[in-house]
Amino acid sequence: MADTAAKRNSIAGKIATPKIGGGSSPATSSLDSLEVLSKAIGCRIKITTAAPHSQTYEGTLFNACPVLHVIAINTRAPPPNPATNAAAQPGDYHIIPFSRIQSSQVISLAGAEGVAQPVIGAVDIRQLQKREETRVNQLREEEESRGKGVSKEAQAIFDSFRRINVPVRWHNQEIIVLEHVIVVPPYRPEDCKASKDKQETLIRVRKILEGERKKLQEKEARERSAASTWRRPRILITKSIPSAEDGPSKARHLCGGSRGTIWRHLTIVLYNPNSQTKNDTRIK
Repeated sequence: MADTAAKRNSIAGKIATPKIGGGSSPATSSLDSLEVLSKAIGCRIKITTAAPHSQTYEGTLFNACPVLHVIAINTRAPPPNPATNAAAQPGDYHIIPFSRIQSSQVISLAGAEGVAQPVIGAVDIRQLQKREETRVNQLREEEESRGKGVSKEAQAIFDSFRRINVPVRWHNQEIIVLEHVIVVPPYRPEDCKASKDKQETLIRVRKILEGERKKLQEKEARERSAASTWRRPRILITKSIPSAEDGPSKARHLCGGSRGTIWRHLTIVLYNPNSQTKNDTRIK
């Protein structure tokens, strides 16, 4: 309600209300700029367009866009029941360029129906600040976990420690594990160092590092195997065709019979087991 009152006062400050004696006629005023007109959103206004096609529109100002320099006015009469949600009612909307407006008048100020429907709920600022802080900390942690000038293998080893919840951090190109063990390039178990009173921690870190390196090597081997599988020669038919010269005739023989027409437009790709190349045989 305070926002509604402030809006009314803002509009009233821009409107020169004439004194009309002996009656309660609605106040009228001329609006001479789009900025002022935008403050009359929700008010009943009267718009007259310029010649040669001069028209007069009277209705509720729906919007005034300072980017497109147009206004939208709903000329349908407001609902008779004040409690009715005006936003849910159908309307007759007209888009008018601001440059076409010759004159404008405010007929009446926005009433209670100008309140947003449905009512905008309160925003929990503390919850938003908490989410922002959590996200900022997450991004900062991700940035700190990226090694500067390190190899892909080194970053993978660092990430593997974090994945099993072992505290690690970067110090230049060295990995600090559990704040007591230093792992220097090339990050092998024998590259781990610690003081004499932290030998138990050193042994533990070496075992973890050895296991994680083994997992990474197995994963890399699987990826290489999967990447090279598609290059292996394959025989797509039961009888291999050793050369391209007699390929088409044998292909017709294999696909012949009562259902041979089904295979008419297929392309059979034949791989020679003794060669890395392939022969494309098209059945005609």
